[in-house]
Amino acid sequence: MNRCLKICIFLVPLALVGAGQTSSRPRVLRSVSPEKSRDSALEVALRRELGSDAFSYAYNFVNLNGANAREVLVYLPGSDYCGSGGCTSLVLEKHDLEYRLLSRLSLTRAPIIVSSHRTNGWNDLIVFVSGGGIHGGYYSVLAFDGQKYPENPTTTPAKRLRRGVTGIAYLSGADKAERDIVISPR
Repeated sequence: MNRCLKICIFLVPLALVGAGQTSSRPRVLRSVSPEKSRDSALEVALRRELGSDAFSYAYNFVNLNGANAREVLVYLPGSDYCGSGGCTSLVLEKHDLEYRLLSRLSLTRAPIIVSSHRTNGWNDLIVFVSGGGIHGGYYSVLAFDGQKYPENPTTTPAKRLRRGVTGIAYLSGADKAERDIVISPR
């Protein structure tokens, strides 16, 4: 009896450590902090999408489709774009000299992981989902459908990460206010 009790005391805490996490974890190869300089063409596109109110943002250039042009991941912190489940993020692509919205993502948290796995020629995005009534949290895969990424990581077609993949974590630290670029209202 004494031996069984000792084994249970050892094993129960080990089982509980992973109980809240209900998906695999991606293996992050490196983390990339947000860009520090302003991009006027990006800010024109953000104003077009968000309106003339004040907002703050953080961004990284990424190559999601293997082409020469880089896409942009934008994270929008602040009370207008965040709730208990996370914040809004945008994926924009450059056409000629301007950026255009490719996807609007809800319920995201920094960092956003660009997976080494590709769907329809584009890298999958991986986000950690928690809060908003979700206990423990899990990683969700946002696969490109040929036109855009899924908006909500908690509903289909987004899926829980079920196997280990590698990726690069972009917007690392974007959830810290000192890293944001602030745009004044017009």
